[in-house]
Amino acid sequence: MTGQYHALKNTSVYVTAGSFENYNGWVLDTQFIANMGSEYLLAHGLGKPVEDAVTRVTFPGTGDYRLWVYTRDWVSPWKHNMAPGIFKVIVGGQESPVVFGTQGPQWDWQDGGMININEFNVTILLRDLTGFEGRCAALFFTQDINFIPPADIQEIAQMRRILNGYEETQDLGSYDFIAAGGGIAGICAAVAAARRGLKTALIHDRYIPGGNNSSEVRVWSNGKSNMHPFPHLGNIVCELDPGTKFEWGPENGPGNTAELFEDEKKIKVLKNEPNIDLYSGHFLTGVDMDGNAIQNVIVYNVKTGVNGKIGAKYFADCTGDGDMGFYAGAHFETTTNGHMGMTNIWHLEETDSPHPFPRCPWAIDLSNVDFPGRKQVKSVYGQLGVKALGGWYWEAGMEHPPIEMAEYARDTNFRAMYGAVDCIKNIDGDFKNHRLAFAAYIAGKRESRRLFGDIVLSKSDVFSNTCFPDGIVPTTWSFDVHYPDRTFYTAFHEGDAFLTKDYHEVFPAPFFIPYRCLYSRNIDNLFMAGRDVSVTHDALGSVRVQRTGGMMGEVVGTAAAICFKYNCRPRTVYEKYLQELLDVFR
Repeated sequence: MTGQYHALKNTSVYVTAGSFENYNGWVLDTQFIANMGSEYLLAHGLGKPVEDAVTRVTFPGTGDYRLWVYTRDWVSPWKHNMAPGIFKVIVGGQESPVVFGTQGPQWDWQDGGMININEFNVTILLRDLTGFEGRCAALFFTQDINFIPPADIQEIAQMRRILNGYEETQDLGSYDFIAAGGGIAGICAAVAAARRGLKTALIHDRYIPGGNNSSEVRVWSNGKSNMHPFPHLGNIVCELDPGTKFEWGPENGPGNTAELFEDEKKIKVLKNEPNIDLYSGHFLTGVDMDGNAIQNVIVYNVKTGVNGKIGAKYFADCTGDGDMGFYAGAHFETTTNGHMGMTNIWHLEETDSPHPFPRCPWAIDLSNVDFPGRKQVKSVYGQLGVKALGGWYWEAGMEHPPIEMAEYARDTNFRAMYGAVDCIKNIDGDFKNHRLAFAAYIAGKRESRRLFGDIVLSKSDVFSNTCFPDGIVPTTWSFDVHYPDRTFYTAFHEGDAFLTKDYHEVFPAPFFIPYRCLYSRNIDNLFMAGRDVSVTHDALGSVRVQRTGGMMGEVVGTAAAICFKYNCRPRTVYEKYLQELLDVFR
């Protein structure tokens, strides 16, 4: 097909969602590129149409073009012919004859009919019609009216690169150390390595750092740091902590505001390190290998569409999903059914006047069932009303593969949220003066791939208080795993659970996670930090919290500097230089 794409260059235009000049009311969603091949713009209006996304496009010539839009009807896996997320495309003032977002459950190209282009430089608008999660990944205009764009995501990527002139992968440079994933673990790994002299790159697919502990997701960090005998382990984590710390609970209400997460503090810490280059808005798509070692990572710039490669001597997978390790062929494990799910926190806010809400027949029908926050139904912690709505336990995805079905799980959270708000406002007549004020569209994930190290830490290791000679990262959070809450099984009548309960088992804390859990057992230059480290499903319940992951990052960045100093592999640090690593934090 490559030749055919080249033939289209003089008669076609490919517009990626990320390249829009002004997203305005739309938001850029990068969570599912690995599954559907692209970033996309999401009309996350919480039931109110969002402001038009706007861009300017240069066409190769005037005349008639067929418009294709890469989109989907996001509720059609559950409800057919309802399509709540719909939008129009306005091209040079001409409204497309087609309403988009109405065709099929899969991401695919929807035919938008013919558009006449009468000037070279044209303004294009995406006009949301509902505010209910419409999504647009790309626009394709072509004068070859018989050409049908490919459905395969690899073919789509190839066509995109050729038509936009980015066929060659650009060399973005070389580093001593690369950390992929800009959550707390990745930030700490990058900062630790940089402060010990390594030229470091931090790759993050979002523009706001912090991962789950960002204003986009709004999950508070947990886990204790700076514990004997390593009082200096956690220093970087503490630098990232917000100045205001709430007790448990603000995740369940309007008190959990964006400002509390102090994104700017994390950005400042990174920008103050001269040895760090921050690659925001870059999605990891692959690696180049040299035997059992990673040579380069391949990244996709979600704003420009450019593919680049970045080389390094040492790498750290802090992606949460273990993407780098997966691409490199690292040994891993995934619990595909019965794993912990993902949460999209949301809340209602009280106002001085009534706020009606549209009916949502496409959402999960909760009219005849109990759920936390309805009437006198309590949350798992006994909360009522607003504080029981939208907390961490509104969690979906436990029954499906956590990576391949991630968008499905996030959208289940959306349908549960909209169904709950529809029910309490329109059926029960409650919360009349409340509005749906916030819902995270970036999901807070808990569990997916776990990359294997020389030790796979188990729950029994912790309970038996196994003393590993390389025990270094304190884990203090109890064994906290989530499963569907049996109290609300009748709410799961469509088949998918979306309310969970946490099951805690307490152990004598702290337990020190061995360093051997923090590097790959079969990829010679790969570290990992965060929730993708070498533990079992049960053990993850303790080590997955963010301050603990941040300390893993501090250890990994420091170990990378020792590897660089002695020109050795991560495993050799354990075999020969373990004392040097431990002494850094004493």
